[in-house]
Amino acid sequence: MAEKKDRKWAKPLGFLVIILAIVGVVFIVLTVVKSFTAKQAAARKAEMLKFQTMLVPVVMNDISEFDDITKADMGQLIEASIWSIIKSDVATDQYEIEDGMIFFPAADVEAKYISLFGAEREIEHQTVASSAFEFEYDSEREAYKVPITGVDATYTPKVIDMTEKSNTIVLTVAYLSGSGFVQDDTGAMVEPAPSKYVKVTLREKGKAYYISAIQPTSAPETISK
Repeated sequence: MAEKKDRKWAKPLGFLVIILAIVGVVFIVLTVVKSFTAKQAAARKAEMLKFQTMLVPVVMNDISEFDDITKADMGQLIEASIWSIIKSDVATDQYEIEDGMIFFPAADVEAKYISLFGAEREIEHQTVASSAFEFEYDSEREAYKVPITGVDATYTPKVIDMTEKSNTIVLTVAYLSGSGFVQDDTGAMVEPAPSKYVKVTLREKGKAYYISAIQPTSAPETISK
């Protein structure tokens, strides 16, 4: 009789073992998928932040949009390239300084130009002027004279979406007013509502990307009210 009772429990016990095994496998699979998804999300966020940093000198003075890099304003491209050097926190003692001016070699500006806008369109060195400042090009020294002074950014970029298509990446970028950031009661910085949105197209060159177009776009439906 005892042997029959043991056999009576053997079948349900076997089912229980199988069920527990399946549950264990499902749990492991879900854990792996969750970990992989989290790693993908973290990698995507890191890449968006990398491009956001890249866009700071381009967005800060609100250069004009363009459908193709060959149609962009060369003076504005040079301006962004110079600001890219300034924003990189370079040591001023590595450059020549004279009468309140720092001289950035044309070769350094061109290197930043290529990293931002690629080599498809050759740089045309020239004096860059705006209502707030002037970057004078000294052809004899082959350098840009840049005033040693601070300038508030008109806008700061925030990359809110990224779409990858073969050898291009399309970014949706919000332009936030540089003077619009405020502190809340806890001291945390609160960003302003976006002033506008643009679509930035990046093209791949080797292992890097360069800006090939900046076009106006509407607010994404996911964040529009």
